[in-house]
Amino acid sequence: MATNKLQQKLGLALSGGGFRASYFHIGVLAQMAEQGLLRDVEVISAVSGGSIIAALYYLHAKKLLESKPDDEVKDQDYIDLVKRIETDFKKATDRNIRLRTFADFRSNLKMAAANYSRSDRISELYNAYLYRNVLNDVSDPVQMRELKIHPPGEPDDFHPRTGNARRKAKVPILNLNATVLNNGQDWQFTAQTMGEPLGDIDVELPETVTPADIYRRAPSYANIAPHQQNFELGHAVGASACVPGLFPPLAVSGLYRDEDDNIRIQLVDGGVYDNQGIEALLWTGCTHFIVSDASLQLAVEDEPDTDTLPVLLRASNCVTPDRLRSETLDNLFDTFGRDKTAFMHLRKDLGIRKIPWIDQDGKPAEGGAPSFPPETGEFGIAPEIQELLATVRTDLDAFSEVEAYSLMLDGYRMSAPELDAFRDNNGFGTAQAQPLASWSFLAIAPKIDAPSPDLLKQLKVSGLRFGKAMMLIPALSALITALMLLLLVLLWPLLKQAFEFEIPLGVIAVLVAVVAAYQHLMKWERMFAFVKPLRLSIDAIKRIVLNVVPALLLMPVIWIYLRLINPLYLWRGRVDNLDLSAAERWKHFLKWLRSNAA
Repeated sequence: MATNKLQQKLGLALSGGGFRASYFHIGVLAQMAEQGLLRDVEVISAVSGGSIIAALYYLHAKKLLESKPDDEVKDQDYIDLVKRIETDFKKATDRNIRLRTFADFRSNLKMAAANYSRSDRISELYNAYLYRNVLNDVSDPVQMRELKIHPPGEPDDFHPRTGNARRKAKVPILNLNATVLNNGQDWQFTAQTMGEPLGDIDVELPETVTPADIYRRAPSYANIAPHQQNFELGHAVGASACVPGLFPPLAVSGLYRDEDDNIRIQLVDGGVYDNQGIEALLWTGCTHFIVSDASLQLAVEDEPDTDTLPVLLRASNCVTPDRLRSETLDNLFDTFGRDKTAFMHLRKDLGIRKIPWIDQDGKPAEGGAPSFPPETGEFGIAPEIQELLATVRTDLDAFSEVEAYSLMLDGYRMSAPELDAFRDNNGFGTAQAQPLASWSFLAIAPKIDAPSPDLLKQLKVSGLRFGKAMMLIPALSALITALMLLLLVLLWPLLKQAFEFEIPLGVIAVLVAVVAAYQHLMKWERMFAFVKPLRLSIDAIKRIVLNVVPALLLMPVIWIYLRLINPLYLWRGRVDNLDLSAAERWKHFLKWLRSNAA
């Protein structure tokens, strides 16, 4: 039975997981729009790939809620809103945002600076490709403090915490979550302020908090250092989606000082702290939850690699986050009740195989082979397809129609029964007898319902970070192989000389000594004044060698990929290209070439 709706507060959590998560979340948002649930959302908490979509959705919601009085906002408005996101996001990701961080000469040169990195560059691209054109009356780049929503007919001091109780179309609060590398705590970006929620003035620190330092959070952007008051939405999203190993930490400088020493806050992916974004919903007093989880989950391996690096990566990137995820969700269900949460995740309905041990006779005990899940889940996606979607790469590159539409359809179908039950149990949303929208991603539905070898191949390849186009286009693979062999032949004299070049032992000794001494420079700075300029000079050289030079050398290759291979990959992954014969695909390719040339 539903509780008093005035006492309810609905929060939406969008997990991390790169663009895989972003597309899955769009499908969930589409289902929420059809069921009239988006108007009830009061808090949105997002992480990494979820933050990319949450920010885009919030901008469109701001535009909608500021354009109409409360009584005139209809469910169809939310459907139209999500349809725009579906189209605009696909168009933006087609440009391959991750690779474009290497494609600009001036930006590559800026990587020599201590306060500019690949994470800053992708933040600029988020703004350029996704955010700046949604609203007309904001700065470019869009600033966090410009994101407060002021609906018509509401008082000037309107705040969602107090004003939503009288509204039918709730004004959501946006929380974009990152992780503070300095002390391991959660860092939240909102339209009001940014910082650690544990650093609020009125917060009593729990006994379980272990860091020696907590960074206090200012009441508003107006209270912080002037150079950070205009903090950009793109950079907030960039910090939240700053995947360790893929992007360097995003630096926030000049907000704190430790006696005479400046503190530089280094932010990484919010998923390091909480990859579902649930904790921010608890901080804001939510009582009901919709959790869309497309994060990386631990994949079972019969023979896991036991080399040092694979073990470290599997332990840190899979085992620990998987345990934290389970504990967070168990705590949520135990505290509020399972019926207060709609929960979707990429391994839903796949079941758990129970593998018997080998008995004394060398045969499997307990009756033989492991049990497998049913042929089709309750939401109409075959387990074979669901397994493949759960292993799609968590990257920020271009996603083909087959990949993007499959993920959106998966989120859309999976969330339907879960949201139906949630709505009936808690009194949110409005029931619809039939879907109201013809979503673009529904074009893949017949292919998903009757998967062909071509579809399965493309979904298998979608788990790769590199070489996807070569796997799907044999002619391209042959061409690239031939070109690489030709290049090797042409460069062989130079390569041979490089292999024969001997570095003097004295030079090696000096380099080893410099590296060893560099590890201690931070400690020596307090004792010797000349050490800090020396360290800063070495840091600058290191950034040039590691960041600038490789990027400049890669630029021609990146340029070729973006203009030739990326469009080919997107063409091969079009839905209308599935299951064509070689001759039909060739005709389709020529037609595509002519249309692009025109």
